[in-house]
Amino acid sequence: MPADPDPIRAQLIEARRNQILDAATTVFAEKGFHRTTTKEIASTAGVSEGTIYNYFDSKEGLLVGILTRLAELDTLDEELMGALQGDPRDFLVTMLRRRLGLIDRVHDMVLAVLPEVLVTPKLRERFYRQFVLRTATSLEHYVQACIETGHIRPVNAPLTARAVQGAFVGLLLFRLFGDEVVLAGWGDYPEVLATVMFDGLRPRADEAGGESR
Repeated sequence: MPADPDPIRAQLIEARRNQILDAATTVFAEKGFHRTTTKEIASTAGVSEGTIYNYFDSKEGLLVGILTRLAELDTLDEELMGALQGDPRDFLVTMLRRRLGLIDRVHDMVLAVLPEVLVTPKLRERFYRQFVLRTATSLEHYVQACIETGHIRPVNAPLTARAVQGAFVGLLLFRLFGDEVVLAGWGDYPEVLATVMFDGLRPRADEAGGESR
């Protein structure tokens, strides 16, 4: 019978991983992805360069690790399934507000590396496979579960999941471009997206002269 995991050791490993990811976030924000070296990250983290490779397989792995932590992907499935007992609209607003707050903390890093992710084939493929697709799959399962429990009407779950994800990525691009409307309304975005998705843009009867369509 395998021995029980050592909780103290697990905490130490997680702390070291976060120490390295924090350093990578700082250096990526300052220099971008391509101009950053693992040696610089190790120096900022206060560890040897070899230590980094005990936790991450490459610089690309570090970036995926940062984004995975940022989106809280390791707990996303649990978060989504736990939300099935509540209102999907309220959950969407809460989830997006939390993610936007996390992005604010690493805003400079996201702006520095996102363009490089989009134009570098190797990095883009890994980013898609380990981050984008993983997130889409979790959201798809949540949407399908909401359909089966009657929380939302039947829709194309895979496309609906990607529509939500795409709207979020599009917002990041607008912020990257420095769009003044997005910058000014950053905190309002979760409620706006929830309104579009769950309430629609068609006027209510009391807003359309008493007539509904």
